[in-house]
Amino acid sequence: MIGQILGGRYEIVSQLGGGGMAIVFKARDTLLNRRVTVKVLRSEYTSDEEFVTRFRREAQAVAKLSHSNIVSVYDVGQQNDTHYIVMEYIEGRNLKQIINEQGKLPVKKAMDIARQICDGVQDAHDNGIVHRDIKPHNILVTDNGRVKVTDFGIAQIMSSVTMTNSETIVGSVHYFSPEQARGGTTGAKSDIYSVGVVLYEMVTGRVPFEGETPIAVALKHINSEPVPPGKFNPNISPELERIILRAMQKDVTRRYMNAGDMARDLKKLLNGDAIDDRIGVGQDEFATRVMNGPFVKTRDQADEEERERPYRKKKKRLKPAVLILIVVILGLLAGAGYYGITNLLAVPDVIVPNVTGITAEDAQAKLKDSGLQSGVNWVTHPEVERNYVIKQDPAASEKVKENTKVQLTVSLGPEYVTVPNVVRKEQAQAEIDLDNAGFEPKVTTEEYDDEVPAGAVIRQSPEGDTEAKEGSIVKLVVSLGPEPRPVKVPDLVGVPLKDAQAKLDEAKLQLSPDISQEKSAQFLPGYVISQDPAAGTEIQEGEQVKVVLSLGPGPEAKTARVKVKVPDDGLVHKVKIVVIDVVGTRVAVEPEEVGSGDEFSKLVNYYDKGKIQVFVDDFETPFDEKLVH
Repeated sequence: MIGQILGGRYEIVSQLGGGGMAIVFKARDTLLNRRVTVKVLRSEYTSDEEFVTRFRREAQAVAKLSHSNIVSVYDVGQQNDTHYIVMEYIEGRNLKQIINEQGKLPVKKAMDIARQICDGVQDAHDNGIVHRDIKPHNILVTDNGRVKVTDFGIAQIMSSVTMTNSETIVGSVHYFSPEQARGGTTGAKSDIYSVGVVLYEMVTGRVPFEGETPIAVALKHINSEPVPPGKFNPNISPELERIILRAMQKDVTRRYMNAGDMARDLKKLLNGDAIDDRIGVGQDEFATRVMNGPFVKTRDQADEEERERPYRKKKKRLKPAVLILIVVILGLLAGAGYYGITNLLAVPDVIVPNVTGITAEDAQAKLKDSGLQSGVNWVTHPEVERNYVIKQDPAASEKVKENTKVQLTVSLGPEYVTVPNVVRKEQAQAEIDLDNAGFEPKVTTEEYDDEVPAGAVIRQSPEGDTEAKEGSIVKLVVSLGPEPRPVKVPDLVGVPLKDAQAKLDEAKLQLSPDISQEKSAQFLPGYVISQDPAAGTEIQEGEQVKVVLSLGPGPEAKTARVKVKVPDDGLVHKVKIVVIDVVGTRVAVEPEEVGSGDEFSKLVNYYDKGKIQVFVDDFETPFDEKLVH
């Protein structure tokens, strides 16, 4: 479909992805000149009236919504056998991609994403729409952190919320609510359960229930309690764990009353405010309560109790022989009972097998085969792999009674903590920060960088603000500063030291601190006699240049008379004299005015030998010059 134009305005640019019902494309709205997303129903379903109806239902449902956390629908149409929906284009990634890349998300980031999901879901619920397929794949996160809920392809209008066992169960099994898994009523609180599952996955890096088949996972949603997320991530506060577990209650009446309430609790926790830590419901007149007596009995109940009372009869005295016989019989019965009870209570002994170092499932199976029960206590461990038994109580080889419970301590793996962001910090400070956070810093490479100063961190792995195993290595790449470039060494001979330094600075070279001095009759004291490397040599930026300075006495001063006759043109002229010798270039006579046709004469000092230049009016091109010795 690439290049095709739908509805006379939507030009298909590229394919973004696809789901079970539709293929998603990036397109350009040629009328408004903007990027849009176009969802096209798969061709195999265009002849299926049920799928077409469901596809159109998505457009009708979402078109009613206008919220910053919900992807907007712009248009819906049909071109021949192609059914399509035009939606807002989101620059970013889906939440599942982010979880797959980062594993556990930073807790505050996960809470903020969940809060925005709840805000969007609440708006949908307020408009009578249940999403029924909340999962990370349907949550888009923009580059600036804005969350957008999308794909209302199986959204259900709340006016017809019942879905019986005979109907198709639509949705994603890892994020099902128990009532969805049973094929029962799926209302707004099913979405709250799914949001709880998504938040669980964001902060632990794993879904709460897994199984070999979708049915096995669905049954766990119905029958099993999730492992508290704090077991997998010690950075999860008790308050956040209560929010997650409240959203994931099996009993819908014990979940949040609505998504907005969950959003408010997340916002309070993000702001450091206290939240209601009870897992339960609001004031529901149909909630179970403990009722105090007295209770009123019906007449039928009273008559029934009366009929069950034994009739009172007059006591009769038994004869002595009968009493003796009864005592003997009772004694025999007591002896037989004691023998039977003793045999009944004689539970066999069992030797506890060694189950350390194997998986929790294998350990429990091994204990069951030995006639023992088991319990599991999850703890983090820096070395033992996740799901492996660290220790057992009672210990291996101990003799216990059959059906005794053996408590297993099972590893959650190493503890995960937040990696500090040390990019652009000096190497020493970066290593201190990582060490204090429980990580081992390691400089792996050094690179040139035009922006990061030398000695500072360019990048790190794992990245900052992500979760990583405590004690693990954080690799650092440290800057060498801008990459050196080849430059030519300037000519420093015959200039004073400060001028030599200025020339080197301009060429981005360094003056070597190793400066020597020698006597010189050619150069004045403090002037550069020689340099290494020589002028014109090509070296790298930042390299050093050595110089040798004169101790004197230097050349003796000499005098020369300079005479010049200015043009006879009726004009007043300006005359300047410049001397170039071993001392350098300098102005010997500042500009002076000379009359037309007059002769200008001056005595000028110079050292050793050199050149004297005379400028008349034009101070760029000499009017006259002569060599002096």
